[in-house]
Amino acid sequence: MSQATKPRRVPLLWILLPYALGIGVARFIPLPSSWILLSLAALGICFAYRSAKKEDRSWHAFFILSTMMLGAARFLNLHLDPHDQIATIPREAELELQIETLFNATDPQTALGIARVVKSPIQQRELTSLRIFFFLETQSLARYPQEGERFSAIGVVRRIPSYAEGDRFDAYLRNQGISQAYKQGYLLNLTAEAQGISRLTNRTKDHFAHVLSQNKRPDSPYTGAYKGLMLGQKSELTPDQKQLFLANGTMHLFAISGLHIGVIAICLHQLLSLLRLRSGPRAITALVAIACFVLVTGGSASSWRALLMVACFYLTSFGYRQASPVNALTLSALVYLLLLPGQLFQAGFQMSYFTVTAILLLGLPLGRTLNKLVPLFPHIPPTIQNPFQKLLVASKKWILDALGVSTAAFLISALLGIYYFQILPSYGILINLVALPVASLAIVSGFLSLLCSPLIAWIPLSEVFNNAALLLIKGIHLFLELTSELPLSSIQTPAVSAYWAASALLTCLTIVAFSYTQIHQRRAPLWQLCAVASCGAWIVLLQIV
Repeated sequence: MSQATKPRRVPLLWILLPYALGIGVARFIPLPSSWILLSLAALGICFAYRSAKKEDRSWHAFFILSTMMLGAARFLNLHLDPHDQIATIPREAELELQIETLFNATDPQTALGIARVVKSPIQQRELTSLRIFFFLETQSLARYPQEGERFSAIGVVRRIPSYAEGDRFDAYLRNQGISQAYKQGYLLNLTAEAQGISRLTNRTKDHFAHVLSQNKRPDSPYTGAYKGLMLGQKSELTPDQKQLFLANGTMHLFAISGLHIGVIAICLHQLLSLLRLRSGPRAITALVAIACFVLVTGGSASSWRALLMVACFYLTSFGYRQASPVNALTLSALVYLLLLPGQLFQAGFQMSYFTVTAILLLGLPLGRTLNKLVPLFPHIPPTIQNPFQKLLVASKKWILDALGVSTAAFLISALLGIYYFQILPSYGILINLVALPVASLAIVSGFLSLLCSPLIAWIPLSEVFNNAALLLIKGIHLFLELTSELPLSSIQTPAVSAYWAASALLTCLTIVAFSYTQIHQRRAPLWQLCAVASCGAWIVLLQIV
């Protein structure tokens, strides 16, 4: 069997899994202080080292327990916020805020996001330097606020409910380390423009939006969708577009994530390869360019996760003769949870890592299995096939590989979608099979448009690529409108408890992982079928529990 298809060992799972389990225990079960857990973890590591030197296998248990306690201690240290007792009673405050992150607002007369308190009244000085969530009206401003700017504001500061008391958005804010909310008020006036990197990224984003608007229909909804696709600006979508993409399970196209970063990384890799750069400088140049793109597009958590995955992929490619995507994925998840352990409970983190896990462990092997089961011209050696036969073989391989990837991605994302959004796009496999490749081509066109933008005054190449991207986006629109007319195009599902959702997800991922370990066995297709069937069975079961 070739090295490319042989399942790789993933030793970092011995750290990642118990560390994540420790985070989960700390999230749901009361534990001692983080310092006690750290002391116990250090003691356990000493026992593990001593047992390993004696070749006593009990070191595994000590190591796993110690790693669990480290995960729990890290979570408690970050998310049992000492500022949690500030403003236990809601009170009005006039503050000066510096906006760090803006969320997409459905109402243009309001702004919401994360800000840092720059100045507060002397009687409320404990709020100074605190990161808070704000949701304020903007009627008194001359223009919509941007990240990095400072504003005077008036509103009500209140404590965000605890994990046990609040809803999922409250938990999301808690996982970001935010314990206070600032609402029921107004952004009064601009006190300072954005400076430094924030100012540069704001101007670059405006320039990118201007470049992407250089096409035959700059005011059309398709141009808005194009800018939303490239820059992650969901506010560019019309209400009808939002409903269309949401109902068909393709709203993720407008959040800068693994699809965007992956496509741009491939484009940069190919471009730098043409310049004959060696692997080290090529990787560094590509990562710096992608990091700049992430900053310009707002630096969402999903984009940083994707950048981390690309960085880990480059890192593993230096350590192996062939890069290991599974090891890169594991390393990136471990690093991300070391930095932000609360992200383990975020829908975005789970969608990103669990879906990519399913693609690597089930989707790609399933595509290879389908290609083996459906051979074309098996009695004609590839070297003597005519061009038409080679085209048919290549097309068949691409379609079946894409079908395997789309099936794996749909099954896992459907389980998460039922829990988080109570919606199941019935034709998700078909939609992703068409929409994702077309959207990828649109992203490639957008990348080339931005790359050629310095030449726009002399050669209108950017406009050519923009028009090509608009045709692709219009094609996605028409396809989604067609699927929306089909019966049961999207199914509203009942609310599912976290217990049942976790049971479904862990069971399916366990079977998927086991099927991956069997890919060199004759029964590999049977285990892959078992993994697909178990995911499908859980999707049906979650409709009735």
